[in-house]
Amino acid sequence: MSNKKIKNPLWDNELNIEKRLDFLINSLTLDEKISCMSNANPDIDRLGIRAFNIGGEGAHGVQARHDKGWDLHEPDFTTIFPNPIGMSRSWDEDMLKKSGEVVGIETRGLFAAGKSGSLSVWAPTVDMERDPRWGRNEEAYGEDPYLTGSLAGAYVEGMQGDDDFYLRCAATLKHFYANNTERGRGWKNASIDPRNMYELYLEPFRRCIKEHGAEAVMTAYNKINGIPGMLNPQVKSILKKQYGLKHAVCDGGAMELVRNLHHYFGTHAQSLAASVKAGVDAMSDPMPVVEEAAREALEYGLWSEDEMDEAIRNVFRTKLKLGMFDDTVQNPYDRVTEKDLCSSQAQKVCLELTKKSIVLLKNEDN
Repeated sequence: MSNKKIKNPLWDNELNIEKRLDFLINSLTLDEKISCMSNANPDIDRLGIRAFNIGGEGAHGVQARHDKGWDLHEPDFTTIFPNPIGMSRSWDEDMLKKSGEVVGIETRGLFAAGKSGSLSVWAPTVDMERDPRWGRNEEAYGEDPYLTGSLAGAYVEGMQGDDDFYLRCAATLKHFYANNTERGRGWKNASIDPRNMYELYLEPFRRCIKEHGAEAVMTAYNKINGIPGMLNPQVKSILKKQYGLKHAVCDGGAMELVRNLHHYFGTHAQSLAASVKAGVDAMSDPMPVVEEAAREALEYGLWSEDEMDEAIRNVFRTKLKLGMFDDTVQNPYDRVTEKDLCSSQAQKVCLELTKKSIVLLKNEDN
């Protein structure tokens, strides 16, 4: 996927993945490592690494409007399904898997055409919808953890594909966890007892990761029992060690909110270091802010270079599974092109799922 052939162990896809990562970590300079701590890494030409961004929206189709101030250009046409709250009303895992497959294919198609810098998709949303006042009730699957885990898990399987090694795209579950208020979401606290935590809020994450192989998770803005989401040690202790999660990323701008809204720490350096220790591997804040925080955290001994190395490994492991550094093409999803967007098959899947998402309630006997 690079513009030029680079011969080094990172690009040798006959090698064991951990050996390729060993070469990467040993080859990166400290400055280059620091530049890889945000959700977007720069070009590192001498190693053949191209700029890459972890994150694009795909809750019910690839978001490619390009109408934001930082992303202003002509929109790309993609297949858009009903909102997830509608998709869940189909009660149809097979249709959810087919729709996820369309999203994965169109993510690949845009990437192949150079119209997207990301193969990592921030979806699906598996937050429990326990309050009708939440401003995002269209974004998730309802208030039932079994239904959410099963249907979102099927969507994940479709997105990521069924190859034993390669990913069509990397699904990132949102938002870990107890994120069901919109007003004040950047600083409010959710008090969750252990039974509600395990039986309701964690269950969809468990199902999607352990049973359906979701690659990544995004943490929430809100506090959980007094701790901001990106500082929650359960990212490492539960998601990674118990469920087998591969990498974690914080929500957009969340690192800065730890200081500016939560007032939990006085510096971004403290927030970044504590977040990495908790298990978060990439910061979704502006790259210069992240780099300054990472450098300051090292200077003051708030974290170690070994901890930074572990976070970089976790993110680049996903990139290797996306086939981004293969010297010989073995990734079955590399054959997808822009011509695969909005295909007749995608339109057929969309129409069928839309019909199944429409539910009429019949009132019998008053």
